Amino acid sequence: MKIINILFLSVGLSLTSIAQQINATTRDAINREGLAVMAATNTSLAFFDIKGPKGGVVGDSYLDSTWTLGSVKLFQKIGAPGREGDSIANIPLRLDLYTNELELKANDAKDIRAVKGNQIRFFTLESPQRRIFLNAKSFRSEDNLQGFVELVAGGRISLVEFTKLNIIKPNYNEALSVGSKDTKLVKTSQYYVVKGNTLFPLTTSKKKVLDALADRADDVEKFIKSNSLNLKSRTNLAKVFEYYNNL
Repeated sequence: MKIINILFLSVGLSLTSIAQQINATTRDAINREGLAVMAATNTSLAFFDIKGPKGGVVGDSYLDSTWTLGSVKLFQKIGAPGREGDSIANIPLRLDLYTNELELKANDAKDIRAVKGNQIRFFTLESPQRRIFLNAKSFRSEDNLQGFVELVAGGRISLVEFTKLNIIKPNYNEALSVGSKDTKLVKTSQYYVVKGNTLFPLTTSKKKVLDALADRADDVEKFIKSNSLNLKSRTNLAKVFEYYNNL
């Protein structure tokens, strides 16, 4: 693992070809500012009515804005000849859902790189518990997902979770002075069942869960009832799939 980490630090030129410096203005581009031109009753006159404070961005675009130590597995090898590698280990990471980029922070806290999501096979976050994120393009899906799905429970039928970033545009009505000038970034999640290499959307109703695990539905239903599991809880849903995969 140390060798792989050294590889990352020693192949700056190679990494530059698959990474780019963070451009904060990308996320700010959706903000608008300006002046409203209002017609005067005397057509020979006009004036500018200065708006109130412009809207901002409420929320952030990160899966988790906290830097977390983790590892990255790339689709292709990088590095100098004889020292190629497709892994980067033991480095602080965070995922930007808006740009679908994985940000990496090197030894220098100011040296932040962004690797495009379509170049990453999977990555892990190691704290406080190990989390595994798989590239959604590795699976077939009617939703044509772009980004990463998190492995919640693995087995012959796996459960994954996809976090989507929703951008809610300002709805401010100047004439009525109602609404919001802010752009809101809201994250929602969707569970998927993995069968083979295909993703099937899953709601947390007991019926849908039992349908997904139909070959042992009776056993699963008894397990849910005897443990009084609320399936809206991610922890409980994971327990159900872990139980099924151990039958």
